Amino acid sequence: MPDHALPYPILDVRPCTEFDTGHINGAVNIPLETLNARISELPPPDEPLRIFDVDSDRADIALAILRRAKRPHVTAITDMERYFAGPLETGPSTNYLWRPHGLIARVLAEMRLAWGEQLEGKRAVDLACGVGRDAAALALGGLTVEGWDNLPEALQRADCLANACGAKVETRQVDLEAAGFTLPPGAFDVIACFHYLHRPLMAQIERAIRPGGFVVYETFTVAQREQIGKPRKDKHLLRPGELSSYFADWRIFWNAEGFSDGRWVASLIARKLGGSSELGEVTAEDRADAER
Repeated sequence: MPDHALPYPILDVRPCTEFDTGHINGAVNIPLETLNARISELPPPDEPLRIFDVDSDRADIALAILRRAKRPHVTAITDMERYFAGPLETGPSTNYLWRPHGLIARVLAEMRLAWGEQLEGKRAVDLACGVGRDAAALALGGLTVEGWDNLPEALQRADCLANACGAKVETRQVDLEAAGFTLPPGAFDVIACFHYLHRPLMAQIERAIRPGGFVVYETFTVAQREQIGKPRKDKHLLRPGELSSYFADWRIFWNAEGFSDGRWVASLIARKLGGSSELGEVTAEDRADAER
């Protein structure tokens, strides 16, 4: 959550020129005119979000847009709340409201323990990247990142999100299921993939990651269909124990199956053996245990 005096995220929908002249500390600027196209840059729909514009009609329009987008916990900032928020700050928006998948922070921690704080030069790709939150987070973490997806609209949103938060992400339209497609061997230090499954890619991921590199992966299990009803097709659902079986000879840092954030999923963080000194390293979990 941004660092401001009010205990909730604030979305300021004024034009950029007005926002820059003075805004609540920590507020994020997405102008009303671009809000429809930038919904993916907001917090999860079930979280509270406060809207601000000095023009109450514009604030009401923003509220209507977000409620149509099934965000029931959005309300307007009151004059009293604005008063108690403290001194205004000036300049462009430097915060962001979106959050990457929780595993991104975990894998970045393991990478820093393995490679040090400077991750420049390490190459990552986010497969089926969607609107690009996870790719942007990896880029903000210091990696050289590509985001691949087959949907032009998703890539446009990924570009917009990356530009808004200052992340350098190269997006590419790629059909991962096209006949003859293969991931280039030894091309990446990190591969991320969330909520997407194409089983022929699994062996390719193993070959595409350089020795000592990382995979971070999460997608739906058959329990998702049993409990939620979709995805319906077997080809989109992992069987129990399947995900970790593809990386059985890797060093596994995280391996979980079950209910998480409203979904039934399997998730994994693993490191390919063969890199320098990956055995015997202190992991993020080890360090946390030592500090307790």
